[in-house]
Amino acid sequence: MLVDKKYVPRHEKSFIICHWLNAFSFLMLFLTALPLYADTFRFLYDIFGAHTLQILHRVFAVVFIATPIIGLLVARKGFGTLAKEVLSFDKDDMVFMQKFPPELIGVHPTGMPKQTFYNGGEKMNISLQAVIWLILVVSGLAIWFGNGTIGKETLAWMIPLHSIAAGIGFAAAIGHIYLAASVNPDSMRGMQKGNIDARYANAHHGKWIDELIAKGEITREEVDKASKEYRA
Repeated sequence: MLVDKKYVPRHEKSFIICHWLNAFSFLMLFLTALPLYADTFRFLYDIFGAHTLQILHRVFAVVFIATPIIGLLVARKGFGTLAKEVLSFDKDDMVFMQKFPPELIGVHPTGMPKQTFYNGGEKMNISLQAVIWLILVVSGLAIWFGNGTIGKETLAWMIPLHSIAAGIGFAAAIGHIYLAASVNPDSMRGMQKGNIDARYANAHHGKWIDELIAKGEITREEVDKASKEYRA
C-alpha cells in the first residue's frame, strides 16, 4: 500500500540513520584533516587546537568504522538489499550507464531500461564507496596503531593511500549530493522520510515497482493513479 496514496515505502529508519551517520562522520573526518593538507585551513588549528582536532578525527573514525558494522545488525534489510543489488549488476545497468549523462542536466533519456531498487549509477557509487571505506579503514588503522608494529616502508605507503582515498571519496560524495539534491530531488525524500514519490519510483526504478506489485505490496492501479495525480 502506498503512503498517503502517492509514496512508495523504500528505506527503514535504522538504515536512514546509518546513512546519515556515515555521511556526517566522513565529512567531519575530512574537515578535521584539512589543516594537514592546506594552509588555508590552518585557522582550524588556531580555533580548536591541533591536539583537539586529532582527537576529534579519531572519534569520528570510530563512528565511521562502526556505523556499517552496527548497520548490519540493526538495518539488515537495507544492507541486505544493498549487497544483493550491487552483486546483481547486469546488462540493463550497463545500458543505464551509457544513457545516463543527459540526466546530469535534468533530461530523462529515452530508451532507458527499467531499473531495480538501485539503478546502475547508484550501484557503481555504492561499490566505489565500499572500496573507499575499506581503504580508509585499513590505512587509517595502520597509521593510528601501526607505528612499531608494521614496517616503516609499509607505513609510509599508508599515508598517501589514505589521503588519495579520502580525496576520491570526497569527490564522489560531491557528485552524489549534486545528483540527489539537484538532478533527482525526489530521491532525497527516500533518505528523509523513508519513501519516494510513486511517479518517480515507476520512472526510475521500474523493475523494483514491478517486484512490489508481484508481491502484492502495492498495486498497479495505485501507482498509475498516483502518477496521474502528480502530472495533474
